[in-house]
Amino acid sequence: MMLLTNHPIIMAITILCILLSCVTLWFICRHPIPYKGLYSIGLGIIIGLCSIFLFTTIKHLERQASLTPTPTFIAVHSIDDLELALAEAASQQQPVLLDVTADWCPPCIAYKKETFPAPKVAKQLNQYTLLQADVTANTPQDLALMQHLNVTGFPTLLFWDNKGEAVTQAEVIGFMDADEFSEHLRQQALHIQ
Repeated sequence: MMLLTNHPIIMAITILCILLSCVTLWFICRHPIPYKGLYSIGLGIIIGLCSIFLFTTIKHLERQASLTPTPTFIAVHSIDDLELALAEAASQQQPVLLDVTADWCPPCIAYKKETFPAPKVAKQLNQYTLLQADVTANTPQDLALMQHLNVTGFPTLLFWDNKGEAVTQAEVIGFMDADEFSEHLRQQALHIQ
């Protein structure tokens, strides 16, 4: 159902088909019609055509989604993990994006499901080493990492340039949709490289 809610036209056609089928079925049951069998066949054809339309549309959307690569984040669990990952990225001359996230944070989940996988954002993220610190468990290591990074809210996105230097003006606290985040990445590209 999540797939349908992301595509309002498909959702509207689905609701229309269901309503049409219900009204037709109600009409057949409430009124004496000499050709109820024909109406039932017609209703079956309508439902069948709607099912075929929805099935092929959903398969097409799934195919499109599989063509867009979803960015892969490397898990960071401690300050040591972070320092190691930053050193590795700097040695490869790659900028870094760190996503500080938690499972109980709805905007964090929206980044994972909507913003990061969006085609234009995913393409821009290809130039980064992508790190993710999931602090859901709130362990002493999580708390130390958040304190080390000065995390004041969720979600927090932190950036480092290709030399391993923090780019504080690129920091994001809170949610941005795909368009906003893509523009943010475009504006910060000059500072990151």
